[in-house]
Amino acid sequence: MPKEDRSSFILQGFEPSAVRLKRNIVEWKESTNNSKEQFNHQILLSNENFVLGIPRLRQIRVDDTHCQIIKDLSVRPIRCYAPYHKSKEYRDKFITVTGFQYEYTSPKITAALELLNAYGPYDTGGFIYHFRPTKDLNDKAIINLKKSAWLDLSTRAIFIELIYFNPNIELLTSINILFEFLTTGTVQVRDFFYTVPINSFFFGRKKLLGIFQILFNLFYIIFAFYYVGKIAEHRLWFIMSSFWNLYDLGLLILFTISFYFDIKFLMYISQTLKCFSIPKNDIFKELIYFIETQINRIDLQAYIAAAVLIRLLRYLPHFSNLIANLLDVFYKSIKNSLGFLFLFFLIFMSFVIFATFHYGDELYEFHTFALTSYTLIRCTLGQFEYDRAYRVSPTWTPIFYMVYVCVVFFVLLNLLVAVVNEAYVLGKQEQKQIEDDLQEEYIHGSNNEGLNAFRRSRRPLLQAAFIRQINRFLNFFLNKSIDLNDNTDVRTDDQDDEISLDEKQTIIVEKLQKTLLNDGYNKNVIEKFLQRLLLNNDNDDDDNDIFLFQMEENKTIKILYDEFKIFNNQYENYS
Repeated sequence: MPKEDRSSFILQGFEPSAVRLKRNIVEWKESTNNSKEQFNHQILLSNENFVLGIPRLRQIRVDDTHCQIIKDLSVRPIRCYAPYHKSKEYRDKFITVTGFQYEYTSPKITAALELLNAYGPYDTGGFIYHFRPTKDLNDKAIINLKKSAWLDLSTRAIFIELIYFNPNIELLTSINILFEFLTTGTVQVRDFFYTVPINSFFFGRKKLLGIFQILFNLFYIIFAFYYVGKIAEHRLWFIMSSFWNLYDLGLLILFTISFYFDIKFLMYISQTLKCFSIPKNDIFKELIYFIETQINRIDLQAYIAAAVLIRLLRYLPHFSNLIANLLDVFYKSIKNSLGFLFLFFLIFMSFVIFATFHYGDELYEFHTFALTSYTLIRCTLGQFEYDRAYRVSPTWTPIFYMVYVCVVFFVLLNLLVAVVNEAYVLGKQEQKQIEDDLQEEYIHGSNNEGLNAFRRSRRPLLQAAFIRQINRFLNFFLNKSIDLNDNTDVRTDDQDDEISLDEKQTIIVEKLQKTLLNDGYNKNVIEKFLQRLLLNNDNDDDDNDIFLFQMEENKTIKILYDEFKIFNNQYENYS
């Protein structure tokens, strides 16, 4: 980043940076109308973009009373130069050495973006000076600022702010050039460009974007009604019963925030379009809030798009067994990799700490912990400057790099590969065991635990074990319990069911058989499935199978219907 000496910058006014700005960015163009002697002065950034309103300067100052130096040096004629902080900012009017007085403008009136670089984030208020609409007037204004000592040792930052518009592609850009006065005696320059589109919904030329935006909002409304309906049906247990349900809650919150920004966009778009038709000098109040809203909308929609793509992992296993196996390996690897990640963090941070303290005073890439971490990650990928480190420490540099590469790359990364490979092998073995159990069931009609576990893999949202723990807690304190169906109010244990469990099981089996026959499934396959279902329930002492028939009748039929489809697919594959 370019730096200039602070003293020369203050003495020379804005000349170094202003000359570069005028030469490289701002061009002044006089346009004629049908060869008539009428001239209209217009600030242009190239021939395609023009500046809206008038650019401005904004100065941030600090209060010198907050500055302190070492007590032993306080007797010397040393001027204290305090770094910027919002608590130290000077917000009163100030009078220059030449007698000029400047008033402070509050952030509510200024309307600026909050920026940060070496210091900050800087406050959006400050001492404002607006440029003039012509080149000659601007040259005189710069000279007057220089003569009036607008800059002094209390200045900590200067912003050159302007907004330009490209009507060909309907893009609005906010340019902010920051000059920071550092405690090292230099001026650090950084530019901030924020480009946002005007067109959205049915404003602008690209009306197709409006159609997609409306479809997105309709999807949000449908998804919100669906999720709220599920919570009303299952109560708050629905959120905590599955990781994906909790993930959907996060998506719903993001959708709601995005909908809020859409409403703000509709509020500010009329002001923005009015600025294009009615020329004004100070247009920052009308446009900054629109630009800030558009920046937040675009960023949030990018996050939502990434989150929705991750959400597809929930449905991909239903389309491919290979993807299902890979995802199963991925989930198991995450659980097994937590210990590895902790071990990697400890070893990696030991190298970071050593490199920061050993090379930080000489090499910029090791100056801070963050820079050192980034440098060592690049070193793992083979991108590092060995010669510079060797000149700093010829003895320790070869040892450090050799040990780091061997430990991190050859040991730790191969350990991670071994963890993933182990999870993959276990997943393949479990899948093969399930296939063998199914084949044995079809041939010999055996009842084994692996098959039963596979057959009962699609459990309802509210698990029986969790409900039983809650019931024990309620019985201990209130002598009440929660229905395993979780579809009725809290009841007493003395209340008897209207029908017995065997009668309910018979009714459910008859309805399931009738539904499967109506859907066109093979009668023999249906009979084998129901025979195995009743046989396993008679011989099984586990409460999970009893819990299945204690649920609501429609939910039990739906779960058994899904299990039959799995059974039918496996039967067709092995028959």
